[in-house]
Amino acid sequence: MELDPVYTFVPLASKIYCGNDDKATREYLNKWGLNGNINVQHFSFNEPFQSFHKHHLAEAFFKSDVVAKELKTRRGNSWVVQGITASSVELKSVPCSVLGTSFFDKLKDPENNVVYESGNIRKRYDLEIDGFLISDNLRGMLLDEECDEYNLYTENEREEFIFRIFQMLILGGTLCQYEDTVKPYLDITKNIYKDLIRVQKQEVSGDLSIATTVLEVIVKNQNGHAYFPTEPYEKQNIGFLLIDGNSREITTFVHQFGGFSW
Repeated sequence: MELDPVYTFVPLASKIYCGNDDKATREYLNKWGLNGNINVQHFSFNEPFQSFHKHHLAEAFFKSDVVAKELKTRRGNSWVVQGITASSVELKSVPCSVLGTSFFDKLKDPENNVVYESGNIRKRYDLEIDGFLISDNLRGMLLDEECDEYNLYTENEREEFIFRIFQMLILGGTLCQYEDTVKPYLDITKNIYKDLIRVQKQEVSGDLSIATTVLEVIVKNQNGHAYFPTEPYEKQNIGFLLIDGNSREITTFVHQFGGFSW
């Protein structure tokens, strides 16, 4: 019987990610109440990776003493190293197959009633869902299962990693100032997505595919309290583990809903 590999982890230096080197991106994240609510870190691991080992690798990662001494999680309004090794790790595979922005073409088609020809987002009557004010058809498409626009994307498409990023940006933080047009949301989604995933070319066919494995994670301490992310059953509290088997790197991505901090 083949034994599961024994992984060891090494923290890597911070990278430029999620448009942090782009002034416009920083300004939008600030406007949407997301500045300070997102934390991304990078680690390497030693053993070769096969996709069927992804759950084993994720568990080993969060139970590693080395990771516990480096991983930042939210406490109050700050990101701090709390030194927690996981007691349990809940994992869910996240599809990540979108290679181009054509994924959002139907959103931009005025016939689908989310935007006008100008790109401006169509307004609608106010409705509160899950604590979010729905005042236009874009947010209706995300959260209002009773509206026609909700069916624009299938449940499988909604699970795609790029859609999850898109939704996170639109719903924003507690101090979110909404956009009148859809373009900024699409531009920033593209920037973040490109920073977080890696595309590879198949040797034989030459086709492009995504080499990154994405897992949604809920990590709990010995008392059964979730800390990555905290309060994970709130829609905007989300944690992802991104695995690049070729470079043997892991990226953690966590967003905690709230006001921003510096």
